[in-house]
Amino acid sequence: MPLPAKIDPMIGPRLRHLRLEKGFTVEALAAAADLDKGFLSRLERGTKRPSVETVLRLSAALGVPIGQLFGEQTADDTVRVSRAAGRIRASEGHDSYGFELLTPKGFLMEAFLFHVGAEPTGKGQQHDGEEMFLVLSGTVEMRTPDRTYVLEKGDCACFPGHLAHQMRQLGAEPAIAVIAVARERSPARRSQTTTETADDETS
Repeated sequence: MPLPAKIDPMIGPRLRHLRLEKGFTVEALAAAADLDKGFLSRLERGTKRPSVETVLRLSAALGVPIGQLFGEQTADDTVRVSRAAGRIRASEGHDSYGFELLTPKGFLMEAFLFHVGAEPTGKGQQHDGEEMFLVLSGTVEMRTPDRTYVLEKGDCACFPGHLAHQMRQLGAEPAIAVIAVARERSPARRSQTTTETADDETS
């Protein structure tokens, strides 16, 4: 594939995504492509524009076509479609309670189609990251340790995952919601991000 006459400065977000997807740290990819670590970090933030030679090095180091770096090609596994007919509904002993996983394994964000039961779920769920709860149908009661919220169709609640919470259906209409959980970065990745920021500030 021929290189564009003008390198797109927005290559940065795609470069970072591909680096993380391939399991490279900034240091490892910089070494593989024979580039300066600080320069590579600035490329990802879009404050530097790569030369043709740099793009070729990055493409080879990542093992991806040049078109992917420019957003002109989509890999087979970049978009993963969850077909309704192929999803399995899991339940925990209640006919009206269950959930279907919408996102593939390995994504930082996890999303579920949640069929809310008439009895409160769990003993007050807690997890890392943040959660979004969007009601698609019916009415849902959300309980935290000291408050109760009534959510109707179209209502959306966002909260930190460490907040203990329970959900239950109110009324006769079946309640269905989408739950999306954005996990926090691992300590190693947070440390890496802090190091990258410090390197950039001193470059």
